[in-house]
Amino acid sequence: MTRRRKAKEATPAYLERVALWYMARHPGSTARVRRTLEKRVRRSVEALGTDPVEGAEAVAAVLAKLERLGLLDDARFAEARVRSLRRRGKSARAIRAALRRQGVDDALVDRALSVHDDAGDAELAAARALARKRRLGPWRRDPATRADGRERDLAKLGRAGYSFDVARRVVDEALDDPEP
Repeated sequence: MTRRRKAKEATPAYLERVALWYMARHPGSTARVRRTLEKRVRRSVEALGTDPVEGAEAVAAVLAKLERLGLLDDARFAEARVRSLRRRGKSARAIRAALRRQGVDDALVDRALSVHDDAGDAELAAARALARKRRLGPWRRDPATRADGRERDLAKLGRAGYSFDVARRVVDEALDDPEP
């Protein structure tokens, strides 16, 4: 069982150090950094009896400073996260849900998805990446089992958030040379 460290007073300088430390290890949205700082303020209030209003003001000041310096930018974070998740084969639905959990505004998510959706091909390319990674459809190890596993492959892509049309196109496509 890990021991929790003794709470420190939530001063603006301390909260700024915590925010920079956190952002260096976990790229995140403004909401995630805010939650991290608010947790430190809560610990300080509970353990040391500091003023929660002053803590909330310090959190707001630190976040404003980081945004002003360009270190905290939800739009840039959303675009980078969309690029990364697309390469890993995530659907637009899965990406939207992941960024929503991180506290990114829906408008920023839509903008980031539209920037990285080249004429609608991004969803299909991501589905292909997932199919290749999980060896679905044309990337099955044994081509003889491809027809038998078609329904299962469609279901896997559907659970990953892809529409039936996209899943069907990926599973049914013929490859000249499927990657081993």
